[in-house]
Amino acid sequence: MRFASIALQAIVVLILSGSAVEGPRAFVGAPDDDAELRRIRRIISPHIEGDALIIEGRIDSHIYDYIQYEAARVAAVRVIDLDSLGGNAEWALMIARKIKELGKTTLLRSQHYCASACATIFAAGRERVAAEDTWIGIHGARLGPGYTTNFEGLCFDDLEGGSAFEPRKRGCREFLNHWYELTLASTSEAFDLMESNGVSPDLRETYFAMPDDPQWPAQMNALRKPDWPISAADAVKYNLVTQVLAKTNF
Repeated sequence: MRFASIALQAIVVLILSGSAVEGPRAFVGAPDDDAELRRIRRIISPHIEGDALIIEGRIDSHIYDYIQYEAARVAAVRVIDLDSLGGNAEWALMIARKIKELGKTTLLRSQHYCASACATIFAAGRERVAAEDTWIGIHGARLGPGYTTNFEGLCFDDLEGGSAFEPRKRGCREFLNHWYELTLASTSEAFDLMESNGVSPDLRETYFAMPDDPQWPAQMNALRKPDWPISAADAVKYNLVTQVLAKTNF
């Protein structure tokens, strides 16, 4: 993973400058080019800019690998800058444990968001800072695309106009019960980590008290609870956010 990251960064320099040697100098005193370089650098996630480790896009093993390979550089950063709709719940837990161990501040800059697996990582910050126009999305672990065929085959009937959820089909109930237990265990583990870092147990209780989402079969949501977007201000009530900053501060 490290070699792939280095190679990709080298390609970016070559594309922007036409020369691997002269690349960094090509942007001195050129504001438009500087902005373009920053935009392209942000495509490479994760990466370090100044005193921040920037994590954008899908949460997966490559982020944990980066933190391990670049341990010395990551140890020197001040904040973990997040902007993600989530990803793999198991890798998110591993990343979150590492960030908690390092004692870093997690940050949601203006107009950014952090949902699903990303919320677990955000909650691992020693301080959890968010701009007032950001939001955090809470929902439980879900089945990935790899389970679509089994789920649809066991729990849906083919109709002329499409398909319909049919939980009475043979094998469907067993399938759903099995994955309910697994997704519940994974979700509970994420809440356990949050609460070990000072997040209020009320967050978990409020989430599980929500009525089932009527659209849960279409989303392969075995846990059945709906998505729950929380504004930065509301997240303070659960100590999920420890400091709210005005969007004009960014």
